[in-house]
Amino acid sequence: MKKTNFDRYLEKQMQDPTFAARFKDAGEAWDVALQITALRQQAGLSQKDLARLLKGNS
Repeated sequence: MKKTNFDRYLEKQMQDPTFAARFKDAGEAWDVALQITALRQQAGLSQKDLARLLKGNS
């Protein structure tokens, strides 16, 4: 598959250790967000429902 301009840009940026670490952290945060969304949906909760439940536990 041919590399896109973005692929080349990202490849260059990933050579910077600070950028690479932040990129990795952002990916991990995204994974957690997707897991929370999936669990919320499995529980049959809306975003508003989950927010109410979490607010009640603070």
